[in-house]
Parts: sequence; structure tokens; C-alpha cells
Amino acid sequence: MEATIGLEIHVRLRTTSKLFCGCSTDSADAEPNANTCPICLGFPGSKPKINKKAVEHGIRIAKALNCSLAPAVRFSRKSYFYPDMPKNYQITQYEQPLAEAGYLVLNGRRIRIRRVHLEEDPARLVHVGGDITSSLYNLIDYNRSGVPLAEIVTEPDIADTREARLFLEKLGVTLDHLGVYDPHAEGSLRVDANVSVDGGSRVEVKNITGYRNVEKALSFEAVRQRSMARMGVDVARETRHYDSGTGSTVSLRGKEQEEDYGYIVEPDLVRINLRPGWVETIEATMPELPDQRTMRLVEQYGITGFQAGIIVNAGLEMSLFYEECCRLYGDAETVANWLVTYLLKSLNYLGLTLGESGVKPGTFVELLTLIDEGVISQRTAKELIKDYAAGGESPRRLVEEKGLALMPRGRLREVVAEVVAENPQAVEDYLGGTGKAAEYLVGQVLRRVRARADANVVRKIIIEMLESIGDNASVAQ
Repeated sequence: MEATIGLEIHVRLRTTSKLFCGCSTDSADAEPNANTCPICLGFPGSKPKINKKAVEHGIRIAKALNCSLAPAVRFSRKSYFYPDMPKNYQITQYEQPLAEAGYLVLNGRRIRIRRVHLEEDPARLVHVGGDITSSLYNLIDYNRSGVPLAEIVTEPDIADTREARLFLEKLGVTLDHLGVYDPHAEGSLRVDANVSVDGGSRVEVKNITGYRNVEKALSFEAVRQRSMARMGVDVARETRHYDSGTGSTVSLRGKEQEEDYGYIVEPDLVRINLRPGWVETIEATMPELPDQRTMRLVEQYGITGFQAGIIVNAGLEMSLFYEECCRLYGDAETVANWLVTYLLKSLNYLGLTLGESGVKPGTFVELLTLIDEGVISQRTAKELIKDYAAGGESPRRLVEEKGLALMPRGRLREVVAEVVAENPQAVEDYLGGTGKAAEYLVGQVLRRVRARADANVVRKIIIEMLESIGDNASVAQ
């Protein structure tokens, strides 16, 4: 049985004020219902006014997704009765959306975009004493009401649940490069996922946050529908909720049809003409997009496509970080290797973003410089980077605090001489042609000096010392 998957992605646009009023969109530290006014609270007689910056963000998204812009757009009223919409309708775009018929290339294949349109966010419901299906009662915070959203609707082109996650990851990186949303803000990207199996009824899983949660929700829902089909049970067309705690979906309500919303043209907002000159001005400021940046990093810095892809897909912040490190350090391949292989893995293990960690280009380059200067070994650096990623503290200071600096070359030769003198049998074995004897001596030295010596340097000194012993023995004979 094949699954048919389409996504409706709601992107919280990065603006300082809401879509139809001047209230702040920054409610991170605000009291509930503090950032509100008669417009976003839906008071009778209040008149909305469009946020130009939100429209410009929408145009950038449409262009990045290869959509055709409409020459003019209007807003509509989508009527439904729910506590998070005090007007009992949502201002959105229906008859004349901002853009249509686009695509995003994923692994060489086009995922078609049906439409991109703007709308206002509803309020936030706080479920007290349970979740959406079991709470004792709900509280409503209208700070979020009226925040500008761009809704991106795909065609049902997504082949499986993993591809759904990969599509969202690439879309998120694209939006990050555009600068139209904050990828780290709460609820910045929410997904309504639609899935049907073998041509059966379409089920919508509502308001999923997190790329992996989308994959998990769709996987569960596909398995549920397949199981029902095998048992001969019809799948109901409905809206379901994904419970990330149990990894399952639960029924919320029967799925509405478009005609149930009673769309009408919003009479309080005029038509917006997307004049060619205005659109061209916005196009002229379009930034470098992820695919373009990946190709440029390969060509400009000589790193592999795999490395460039990981750096770019980690987000705009990481891409800029890499290029600044290259400017400061010079060896782009070494920077890419340490960033991809060690720094990113440490950040992922700690559950930190680059910004949260405090890691800066200057201190990251300092770590690489300590290796070049012979202050620490690569082995020590690989261990040290975990502590460094946790807080971004100066690597040089960490080395001093932890006593990790390599032993001076003179003292190291003394330790090697002591170990060689204490192991005459190993010396005899090496001189007799047993190369492994040298490795034994390397291990003995490293055990004595712990992490304060580089194995390659120790090996070189031991070989030189053993060869010298062999030469002297030949002369004596």
C-alpha cells in the first residue's frame, strides 16, 4: 500500500508588529494578553491595516520556492467558531493567494508547491490539567493572535515519511537564509500533515512542531490506516492530534470541507497590487539560497560537497561561522573537517545551537592554532572540543586550567630514554626486525605522560633513538 502525503506549513514571519495592527510580536517575556489591542482582540468596529513587511517576506518566500506571483491579492474571512479566534473568523487569503504553482528541489526531485498565502495566527490555548484531549479547562493568551503567518501548501508529492522530514529541513534552511523567520523561536514553524493510504480517505494531523515529530506522526498514521484497511475498516476523513509523549495520533473532530468555512472577501482590507517595480526591488535584495551557497563553498574553498551540504544545512548561522573561520585561519579544509566531524557532533550531543553555545569563530580558530603550535595534540583537541562547545570558553584558557599542554620536546626525550632503558627486550626485538616492539614502547611512553604527548611525535623520537642504538651497536662490533 502506498501513502500519499501533502503538507501545510505555517511559518511565523519575522516582523516587529502583527499582521493587521501595531502590537508587538515579541511576547517571549510578556505577560499573557499584554501585547493586544482592539484589532487583534476582534473588537467590533476595529479596522485592520496590512503590514507591508509581512507581504515583502511572503514575496521572498514565493520567489525562493519558484512560485508565480499573483498580480493582485485580496484577503478573505474564514469563518469558524473556536475560542482562539475572538472574531469567529480568521483573516487569510483564499480566492486570490499571494503565489501559486512553485516547487522545491529535494535530492534532484521537484516537490510541487500548490500555493503560498498570508494569514493571521490565532491565539494560544493553554491546556490546564492535561493536553488538548484531556485538560480540565483552557486559558487563552491573545499575545499570539494576529502574528503574521505564511502558509506553504504542497501538492501530495511526498513519497514517504522520511522525505517529509527532509523536505521540511530543506525548507527551514531556505527560510533561514531568506531571513523571514527565526528558526529558534517557539512555534516558528508548525505543520498540518495530510496522509492517505492506497487512495483512501485523507486524514489531517494538526499542529505538529519539530521535523522529527512530523516524520513520527506520519509514520504512525500510515501504519494505523494500513492496519484498518487490512481489517476491512473504513478510514474516516478527520482531523487528528499527534501526542509526542505516546507517539500516537488521536481523533479531534471530523474534517471540514472548504465550503464549511463560508469564505467571503474581507471588506475592511483593500486589494494589494503587486507592482512589477516593487517586486523587482525585493528580488534585487534576495540573498544567496542554500543550493547556491553549497555549490559556492565547494568551488571557493575546495571542500567536498558532503561537507558543504552539512555546513549549509546546519543553518545560515553555521554557514557564516564557517566562512569567517576560513578568513581567520586560512586552511578551509581543516576548518571544514573539524567543524563537521567534531564541533557539530558535540553541539548535537549537548543539544545546543551555535548561538546558544557561545562558540565564536575567533575561539574556534584558537583551538586549531593550538594544534598547529604543538601546544596540544589532535587527540587532546578532540576531547577538549566537548568542553569548549558547552560554553565557548577560550581553548587556550581551558588547556591551562586542565593542564593539557604537551610536554616540552626536551622533557619528552628524557621520558622516552627512560622507557627505552627500562625495556631492553623490546629494544632487542626491534633491532631484530620486530617492528611491533616500537609500538609497544610508544604505548609505554603515552601511558606515562598520559595525554601530554602526540603519539606520532613519540613514535618518531623512539624510532630515532632505536636506530641510533642499532648504529652504535654496529660500530662497536
